[in-house]
Amino acid sequence: MVRATLTCCAALWAVLAAPVADLSAMAGAPQEQIPVVDAYERGQELIRAGNPEGALVLWTALQDSLWEAGAEDPRIGVAFVQTVAEYGLDEYREVGSQIFNVSFSGRAAASEAGRDEILAEGRRTFALMDSVLAAIWLRAGESDPGMLARTIKRFWVERDPTPTTTLNERLFEHWERVVHARRNYVYNRSSPYRTDDRGIFYVKYGEPDRIVAGNLAISAFDRNRLGVSIADVVAVDLAPRYESWRYANIDTPSFTYFLFGNVDQTGPFEYVTGLSEIIGPSARIQRINGMRAQYYLEYFYLIELGGRMGGPYGDRLAETESLWGQARLPPEGVLEARSADHALDDTREAQRAKIPSHSEFDDSRKSALSAQVARVMVDQEPRLLLLAVSSPLWRPTIDRNELGGGIALAPFTASHTVVMRDQSLNEIGRASMVPVDEAGEITTVQLRHLPQIGHLTVAAEHVIEGQDLEDAEEVGVLPGHRHFAVGPLLRRDSVALEVSDLIVGIPPESIAGLDSMPLPLLPATQFSRADPVRVFFDIYQPTGAEAGETAPFNVRVLVFPFTSLASPEELLRTQGAGRTAITLAVDSEAPTSRHYFDLDLRNESPGLQQLVLEVTDPRTGASRVRAVAITLLAR
Repeated sequence: MVRATLTCCAALWAVLAAPVADLSAMAGAPQEQIPVVDAYERGQELIRAGNPEGALVLWTALQDSLWEAGAEDPRIGVAFVQTVAEYGLDEYREVGSQIFNVSFSGRAAASEAGRDEILAEGRRTFALMDSVLAAIWLRAGESDPGMLARTIKRFWVERDPTPTTTLNERLFEHWERVVHARRNYVYNRSSPYRTDDRGIFYVKYGEPDRIVAGNLAISAFDRNRLGVSIADVVAVDLAPRYESWRYANIDTPSFTYFLFGNVDQTGPFEYVTGLSEIIGPSARIQRINGMRAQYYLEYFYLIELGGRMGGPYGDRLAETESLWGQARLPPEGVLEARSADHALDDTREAQRAKIPSHSEFDDSRKSALSAQVARVMVDQEPRLLLLAVSSPLWRPTIDRNELGGGIALAPFTASHTVVMRDQSLNEIGRASMVPVDEAGEITTVQLRHLPQIGHLTVAAEHVIEGQDLEDAEEVGVLPGHRHFAVGPLLRRDSVALEVSDLIVGIPPESIAGLDSMPLPLLPATQFSRADPVRVFFDIYQPTGAEAGETAPFNVRVLVFPFTSLASPEELLRTQGAGRTAITLAVDSEAPTSRHYFDLDLRNESPGLQQLVLEVTDPRTGASRVRAVAITLLAR
């Protein structure tokens, strides 16, 4: 399974083609057949013996045997990518991407050690998410490790910047960060990465653009200037360690700051929201010159932190200097109010929404892609209808004739590929989408909806021929891609109706050459609130209905703030959280009738929303519910 993709590397293939007994000799292991159940332990022995490449060769050679035995081991998947990252064995990155994916297929019942590794990898992976889903998945994984393994695998599949290639660059960037954090941030090992809290932020956001570190000590000059003796501060100031990190890429164009320090002066070295968590409780009780010692420490510590890092700490230092720089001590009530304001500001800043993680691939130019996948039926056969439109240029303007979010059609040829995966996220096939417009950026394909298809990826790649270099330089370096979990097959029977998935987009009246489009819309999931949102769906009448027979159906569309924790049916049961956008009666002709309408959502709030459609047959009371997520832009 893995071996077939490695023929491009002749030297490695020579090793992999060798019998397992001979391979053991090459890897420095004893001359004996290696049982698959011992594969992980034997590889670890080779690493401890100073032969990490031997471990990689061994694990690669045994992957087919592990798969055939139903014994794929998540410990091998993690150890493989970690070893590649730790020892710089970059020639194994492609096969490492494959082995990680195979190891987290969740197909086989995990051993106790494998179950522990899946849970540990879940904690390492979902630290990159700020979502209640992460906690739900981890709790569910305790009883269903196979589900958790597949969820981890899907997380990395959908973050692969080049989904049509074997190598997952983002996975290795992640593990290179983990390796760096384990080498450098280990005042304690309390995080999921076996690092202190700095390791969490390093893995999430990468290298800070500035780091200031030291001890929050009080200089003799500042003590004497304010009339503070050593005896006054010896019990409240224990020179706690601190470190401040600044990032420029989290919330551009502003800087984002994170502070770490010894909690309560001598406690564990952790992420803290502000100086109030570093200053110990004794400083809130003891007094210096009739003033609570806490306020002296806040000023002294700001001299160190604000003077070196600047930013918000520098602003606070200037503000505090204006109070302490007077001939008399500042009123304690003023200092108390200012201290409380700073603590509240720190809490608000810590709670402010930030991107959950950042990768260098996030900053790379990439092509823009909008795609839709819908389950439909052709006669009695379930199909998957895909539509895609892409442009290699990103133009940060919003105009009625552009896709929502500023994606403009551009004069480059875009080819779209569909990658099909099974329920375990293993690739089972690919298909090329067919251009339907004159420029070639808009494509479609219709696939048979086979039961084993559980996930689809639509990826764009661009062909640049005969273009000026100046234009070509604006083309996205990375391909745009979109990912879709595929629901169960649609089915028609003699009693109940069936409804396709929703397809949403922008009316294409202003763009020529779309006569062969299967639907009159440009697929999109981001919309300016001033633009109409076109919604398509099919109603499939029961098989007993005669062709041409017309029947009435009631249609209702509601708009909800998006949540991935509730099904569309559950959302409809809590109508108070949504707003009815449209209610209408439609006449639908048997056996199949296609319907569409344009929604005016200019009064809805910007952000991620969910359109929920309910179609009801008034004759039987049977109904079907479908939903699609869209983003409404602020302008």
